Amino acid sequence: MTAVHAAGAALTGPSAAHTGTPLPAHAETPVPAQAEASVPALVSAAASAGLHVLAAAQWPEVGDGAAPPPVPGFVGSSFSPLAAEVARRCLERVGGAQLPMTAVLVASALGDLAGAVRVAEGVDGGARLGPLLFFQAVPNAVAGLVASRWGLTGPVVCVGDTAGALAVAALLLADGDAEAALLLRVDQAYVPGGVDRAAAVLLGPEPAGDGSLPHQEGVRP
Repeated sequence: MTAVHAAGAALTGPSAAHTGTPLPAHAETPVPAQAEASVPALVSAAASAGLHVLAAAQWPEVGDGAAPPPVPGFVGSSFSPLAAEVARRCLERVGGAQLPMTAVLVASALGDLAGAVRVAEGVDGGARLGPLLFFQAVPNAVAGLVASRWGLTGPVVCVGDTAGALAVAALLLADGDAEAALLLRVDQAYVPGGVDRAAAVLLGPEPAGDGSLPHQEGVRP
């Protein structure tokens, strides 16, 4: 059974609703499964893919406010701060162990939706946009930040769904291109009343611990 070391962290979060980033009226967009941006969903999907979870975290958890901590150099959107925060929580829960060569995988159905909408509205309105908005529009930007901040030296990959990210992780581990993989699932709210969600799991090829899962009562899908 998959082992998850969550350092006793509770995984429920605040009930306050997010205003959500509305999709453009003309957008032909599949409805993202925000339930995938949670520890239970990632743990289950990883187990089905034959991968073992060594540590896990999500946003929101108990005590979280309305938004994750800001990240210098990333503005006007919660996407990158969400990814950076769940990565920090997950890696800190490894317990100080030396990380092997670790890949960073970002999975998101819509990417940085808030940032994209802000750029589109600015262009439509003739506003002058700052260069940071273009830099952070690429999901690899926050993946690179996480890799640099934590000294992760494996490949960096961004895909559109959890299944694709797990397939890439399994391939990297099997080929020896990485010895572990940090998977970040990030989904911003896109309807009024929605909640920004993100989750992270550190994946490895070998089981660890006693196979128990953290206490997950009250985790919101």
